[in-house]
Amino acid sequence: MFDPLSSLVKMISSLLIVLALILLIAYLVRRFLNARPGRWRSAPMIQLLSTTYLGAKRQISVIEVGQEYLVVGVTPNQISLITKLEQSPFPPETAVESEEFVSS
Repeated sequence: MFDPLSSLVKMISSLLIVLALILLIAYLVRRFLNARPGRWRSAPMIQLLSTTYLGAKRQISVIEVGQEYLVVGVTPNQISLITKLEQSPFPPETAVESEEFVSS
């Protein structure tokens, strides 16, 4: 004979087991993928240091790529390299770290 109460208990217990497995897998993925040094937790290779807008949808930006400083022109259709700078365009005491800027 069909017992609705036992069927409901089986269904709810199965659902809880599946949810627990999903949460466990999500926890393990976050823990092990974020804990790897290098690829996921390293500092960004490209940082935008400064931007000056010249007009509608036109700008000049200074970006840092690795240890190089690039001045680029940006339009809706393209990005053009204007020049490479030999050293940081900003004195060390006035340079704003991206983490400090985000936290303020």
